[in-house]
Amino acid sequence: MRHYVLLLNISAHADLFPTSLAVLRHMRSFGLVPDGACFHHALRAAGSSGDVSAVLEIMSGSGASPTVPFIVIAVHKLASAGDFKSARRLIDKMLEFGCVPNVVVYTALLDGICGLGDVDTAFGLVEEMDSGKLGAISAPNVVTYTCLLECLCGKGKLGEALGVLDRMAARGVMPNRVFMRTLVEGICSEQRVADAYAVVERLVGDGSLSSEQCYNVLLVCLWRVGMAVEAEGLAQRMMKKGVQLTPLAGSSMVGELCSRKRLLDACYWLGVIEDKGVLCDSYVYVDLFLGLCEEGHVLEASALGRKVVERGIRIEASCADRLVELLKQYGDEELASHILGLRRCPDEVSL
Repeated sequence: MRHYVLLLNISAHADLFPTSLAVLRHMRSFGLVPDGACFHHALRAAGSSGDVSAVLEIMSGSGASPTVPFIVIAVHKLASAGDFKSARRLIDKMLEFGCVPNVVVYTALLDGICGLGDVDTAFGLVEEMDSGKLGAISAPNVVTYTCLLECLCGKGKLGEALGVLDRMAARGVMPNRVFMRTLVEGICSEQRVADAYAVVERLVGDGSLSSEQCYNVLLVCLWRVGMAVEAEGLAQRMMKKGVQLTPLAGSSMVGELCSRKRLLDACYWLGVIEDKGVLCDSYVYVDLFLGLCEEGHVLEASALGRKVVERGIRIEASCADRLVELLKQYGDEELASHILGLRRCPDEVSL
């Protein structure tokens, strides 16, 4: 049995559903009853509604009953393939299998629907869950609302997306960081900065999330959509109010400034962030260091290079070779020697 499970696991990772199906049938032909792990691996390899149905058919013929985790995966795959009717029929049969439909399985259905961008069907399902017709344990939670939110933002329906926040408040469901990031990213992608601030201030005001969490997410989102002026203005206000930047936000900020060739501004902000006790990601130091060297900002490059050495940051071979070349041109043989010692071999694993 163990060999069959291993083969099914390999097939699942390689998305070889025909192989998985052949293994299950081969087991039955030899009088072997596949266990739950076998069916689970086969289901993972399923790529279509027909594939899911084939696994369920063999499972039924073997006298095995699906578990809730199995049904959740099957429902999501069916819904993602656009076969909503089969997904609902499977949910309706859960009681026959000794399982009780809950918010997890309905959220899996919703996620599949949202993945296809079917806003009307998605809203209809959430309304059904909200109404209580599906049972108290199927009431939508923050994950459910986040799935709906992603669908709405993806379709540019920001009015409806903002309404999800009101719907949650009415049900007493608190937003989490993922929900907030999804909503703020959607708003920022449409350049609606005022609305983004309004959402952040609302979440901070009602105690859903901390100001540090909200404003750092907003900062990252502003940089990602190219709103540099707004992002820097926010960072300055955060510093004045004592709102700490996270390593992610700080790294995003310095990295974006580097990509815009605003290297001295990047140096300034890196220093400000470090003074607050926050260390940016290693790649930020290396990218900025290389940029300063290439643009001839020797003093700034030398100071940053020594920070790279102090932190022992490993550098990709090609980048290290370029840095060494430039540093030698500037006559800084000592720093060039230290950087050479940080050179990462091509086959060296980066942690």
